[in-house]
Amino acid sequence: MLKDNIRDMRKEKGYTQSQLASLIGVTQGAVYFWEKGINEPAAGYVVRLAQVFGVSADELLSYECEKADDKTTRTAEMTALFNKLTENQQNIIINTAKEMLKP
Repeated sequence: MLKDNIRDMRKEKGYTQSQLASLIGVTQGAVYFWEKGINEPAAGYVVRLAQVFGVSADELLSYECEKADDKTTRTAEMTALFNKLTENQQNIIINTAKEMLKP
């Protein structure tokens, strides 16, 4: 469930509810309500939560801690980092990766 995913991912990252709230621009009470299942975040906040956790919104909505493997975790981490780069920086990474993969 989304409420469990938010709580589990927050704890995995070592954030308090207040810290997470500050990162996504809501109150600590909003995070508390989400984690208790009293209400759910609007779509825009789901996207922001996913970015903070380094996963896709789809993963956040269907995440299962026990089933996440290392490759999935690393891919999500790399995607989150890549998305924080400027377009120019992303192009450098892409070109570097292409060069590394050449035979």
